[in-house]
Amino acid sequence: MNNKIYSLMALGAILFAAACSDNVSPISGSTSVPNMDNNLNIPQSPVLCSVIGVTDSLEALEKGCIWSPEMWGPTTGYRVRTGYDNGTNTSGIWTVSTFPDNGNIVMEWPANATTEYDSMALADVIDKCGGSLCGKVLFKGKNSIPENEYDPNAYREVYFDFYLAGKNASGKFESVDVRDMGGICVSYSGHFQSLIFIPDDSLAALIGPTAYYYEQLSISSEADSKVKENCYSWNRYNFSSGGEIVRNRPSFEDVISHLKGFRFVLDGGYGEDYYEREFKIAGISRYNTPRVSTNNLHPVRTDCEPVSVMNSFCECDYSDDRISVFKEDSVAISYHYHMRFIDAMFLSDSTKKDCLLSTFNKLIPFERKTLFVEKPCDNPLPRYIMCSDGTESESVEFTEVLTEYSNKIESITQDARAIADSLINHCLSLSN
Repeated sequence: MNNKIYSLMALGAILFAAACSDNVSPISGSTSVPNMDNNLNIPQSPVLCSVIGVTDSLEALEKGCIWSPEMWGPTTGYRVRTGYDNGTNTSGIWTVSTFPDNGNIVMEWPANATTEYDSMALADVIDKCGGSLCGKVLFKGKNSIPENEYDPNAYREVYFDFYLAGKNASGKFESVDVRDMGGICVSYSGHFQSLIFIPDDSLAALIGPTAYYYEQLSISSEADSKVKENCYSWNRYNFSSGGEIVRNRPSFEDVISHLKGFRFVLDGGYGEDYYEREFKIAGISRYNTPRVSTNNLHPVRTDCEPVSVMNSFCECDYSDDRISVFKEDSVAISYHYHMRFIDAMFLSDSTKKDCLLSTFNKLIPFERKTLFVEKPCDNPLPRYIMCSDGTESESVEFTEVLTEYSNKIESITQDARAIADSLINHCLSLSN
């Protein structure tokens, strides 16, 4: 691409920076199976407790263990260290399945893998991936499957599950109360569509087989293979009925207090030829938001007698780093909007067409599907305050920060439009 285009794009693409914490960096090395004999080859590495809540206590010191919000990472072993094991040592084991079972889906692993429910089933894969779970999925197309199995309107999915408590003596997965997690942070790359709750069997029966609570994940473009971290508090989760009427839907509180596990969903449809999806799950941790002090609260409403903090926010969510990310997205979105009015594919001038489409493809990685993802921080501030009469009020701190942020966003939106216009005008000025 012309140097002028790169210069224009640089104006809108300064840095993609994490607001409060860095992305997980892949670390090569040996891994271990938690709670089993083979330990990490790091003598100073602490042993994580199997029970939540023994942080900095005498009991924790005597056991020689500390609590950590990290549940899965490049050095944590072959299993997700959930902290909720029911004593059977069967929690956090990765399982992989496809929907439908005969969906003409082929898993391509970088090393030996089995379908057994065992912590060593994907051990070779995790070793090969530097402590992550990675591989490739091939969705066969019309040209490589029997004609009666081709349905262009159907969808296909691959599920990557782990269970928090593990199996009981009857071989069934138990559920646990995860309200204290506050949410979940995941580090991944690939075409994952969503992160879904796997509720207790009795709740699943009420919801129905096609309904679920889910969080939409940011889908990476094919050109973007970088691992990114997104954090989702429990109040970010949505409910999907799957098109069915759910009359006795359990409350969200019931679901997160009776949860069996989590499911990463990687999706794919049908095409003429097969297409592939690469994926990597590199990190899972608890959201672990610190509690906000109820002392010295400042509601905006003068008639509000503050009682408690309803929810909180982090100042870094409104920092200049986030402003830069917003600008990058705005350039891409504005460019795509203007492209709708230019039928580039049918331009007679191939130079103009190639320039427009090339710039379009270059901007795709910049367009984030979940631009504003909140992250936990060490010093949260009150966002909404509960008043003594049962009503709520914004905090003075949140109003001030949001006002300043909104003013900056308004200015940047205008700049982004100008950059997008410059990119398009440059391409249209070219000729064969």
